[in-house]
Amino acid sequence: MKTIYSERKRAGSTVSVFAVLVVFVIALAVAWYIYQDRVNQQPQFKLKPEMLTLSPDQPDWIKADVLQAVFADQKLDEQYLTDRKLASQLRDAFLLHPCVAAVTRVAKRPDGVDIELEYRTPVAMVVVKLENQHWLYPVDGDAVVLPPREFSTEDVSNYLRIRHDYVPPAGQIGDSWGDEVLTKVTQVAALIERAPWQSMGLYSLRVTENPETKAKVIYIIKKDAPGFRVLWGNLPGEESEDELPAPDKLTRLVKFFNQNKTLVVSSEPMELDLRPLGRIEVVPLVQVE
Repeated sequence: MKTIYSERKRAGSTVSVFAVLVVFVIALAVAWYIYQDRVNQQPQFKLKPEMLTLSPDQPDWIKADVLQAVFADQKLDEQYLTDRKLASQLRDAFLLHPCVAAVTRVAKRPDGVDIELEYRTPVAMVVVKLENQHWLYPVDGDAVVLPPREFSTEDVSNYLRIRHDYVPPAGQIGDSWGDEVLTKVTQVAALIERAPWQSMGLYSLRVTENPETKAKVIYIIKKDAPGFRVLWGNLPGEESEDELPAPDKLTRLVKFFNQNKTLVVSSEPMELDLRPLGRIEVVPLVQVE
């Protein structure tokens, strides 16, 4: 009997010691959690603009300081460098800036954070009509609306115009325009941006409807040549079987310009048709109107 009692006593003592150890460990963990939280939120760890390094340098078309704007708009001064979720919070914050297309890297350092961004590239100005006045909305190659405040009166001359339906964008600045046709037209504008379009005298892209097929058709217009136009053709990805794809159309147009030193090769009203598979067709407009 004494032996059984002694074993039970030892077992009870072991359980008591284990329970005390568990309580001690829990108390220690809670204390560390509280202490760590206080340490992490010390003033020296509070996020400041100088702790963030952005690359590459923002492009010249963006006038406002992207870092300062994001820091203020997203209240990053309330964050701490020691926050484990800081990298994802910074990624989300910079993605909200309308001039930023992607955040490709966020890497924390002991004294700051390195952030790599991909900036949007404006390719055209979309003409919108509001209260009998015309306004220009800058867009990138995906028809994302860029902040108009970044563009001065002198800046807008560096971009092609797009004339579609004159309707304002469906969303906000930084959102896609919300029009599938316009999105494809901006893809054409992005292609033309790679060419010497200003030397060629190109000015605007206009969308009309083919009366026979009801398909949307793109024309390229020169500013100072009212009797001249370039028939680009159907929207990208919607070309007919006997129509060149968009990149080949641009190559053909540039080659034609380089060979002739001009696009206007007749004093009569004319159209350059880029669609045929064989070669560019020069068509007198009196035959097609």
